[in-house]
Amino acid sequence: MTTFTIIGLIALLIVLFEFIGGFNDGWSDVDKLAPISIESADPAFDKVTATTFDVLPDSAIQAANSQAGTTVPTGFMQCHSYIVPSGLTNFTYILLGLTGLVSFYGLYNLIRLFISIIRKEVFTSINIRRIRWGVYPPIAYHLVKYFLNWSETRDAMAQLTIPGYTIQPASPFEFSWIGILLLILLTEVFVVAVKLKQEFDHLKSSSTL
Repeated sequence: MTTFTIIGLIALLIVLFEFIGGFNDGWSDVDKLAPISIESADPAFDKVTATTFDVLPDSAIQAANSQAGTTVPTGFMQCHSYIVPSGLTNFTYILLGLTGLVSFYGLYNLIRLFISIIRKEVFTSINIRRIRWGVYPPIAYHLVKYFLNWSETRDAMAQLTIPGYTIQPASPFEFSWIGILLLILLTEVFVVAVKLKQEFDHLKSSSTL
């Protein structure tokens, strides 16, 4: 097998494993993302949504340790609770669904790209479209996902009070910006390489005429 064939097969397997793993994680945590109903007798609970957010203790909290016979400092860094989504959060849910659907099409294009690489059809115009569809929609999905987390934590800060704790908004430093920039850079480098190859082939064919 040639180098291109090996690289294409490895990349295809990685994409499939990543997609299957992400799908399984999302399926397992679907109850944390979907609107829930705690008590059907109270209509107020029909509007709440489960969310998980970071918290910071304002002071040390003491817990009794029966084995040691003393109190020890304790606390938690995350909290799972329920909020009423704001208009911005509901709009972000819609954006997340749309970018998620487009990402499926992006996955299809990535698979087609890797198949063309296996067939040694690398520097073609259609691969420019495939790699852009395969990279930019998933990036948009993850950006919207972060924005949703930020919006939900802002709702939690406005609606919830946890004695002894301060709710922390989603931090932009928790997001892998370097990975996104590298993906964009590599994508556009590939695009430039394809265009240069096409220009070179055009000049070569013109000089032979």
